[in-house]
Amino acid sequence: MFNRRKSERLEISVTLQVKLLGISKHPPTIETITKNISPVGISMELQVMLTNGVFYSGGEKPINLIPYLVLENKEVELEITLPPDEEKISVSGKVIWYDFTSREALYFFEAGIVLNEMEVEARKKWQRFIKNTGLATGRIWQHIQLFGTFTFFSGIFVYIAGFWNELATTAKIGIFLSLIGLIGFVFAWWRRRSFMLLKQFKVF
Repeated sequence: MFNRRKSERLEISVTLQVKLLGISKHPPTIETITKNISPVGISMELQVMLTNGVFYSGGEKPINLIPYLVLENKEVELEITLPPDEEKISVSGKVIWYDFTSREALYFFEAGIVLNEMEVEARKKWQRFIKNTGLATGRIWQHIQLFGTFTFFSGIFVYIAGFWNELATTAKIGIFLSLIGLIGFVFAWWRRRSFMLLKQFKVF
């Protein structure tokens, strides 16, 4: 199951159309973007308005979110637009957590959605998109790791040169470079962990 804390995710914004099921014969639809994605679910964010203690979705036709949120089964239908070709896939899902936050006097609705039903072809496209995104993310952070390694050892070399020639300033610069390189390497490895751990879902 898609879990807010345990599931490994990729940080990427993808356009969504979310149809809120169970509150009327003609379920309202909101358009928003993802915060992050995984093979089994997504996290979304939507700017909302607070009026008289009630949260409404933004857009030309604001939607009162409260009647939907009090439902026990918060089911949705999603239309996901996959970049770069703007290919659309449809999937049903269920909201398993939600929260309201505020930033700089603006209000946001955040939710985690587990993806339940998807046609075979749509699932293949989704998994291929996850794979390609993960590979691209992994390559970027791998390059940063390599640069961090190079900077670290360069700093060690500068430090030794400065220490050997009794140049205190040069030695300090070497220590600083090594520290920057080490921090860069560790941070890049940490950011790359989502790409590496996504292999557990067997989509690579």
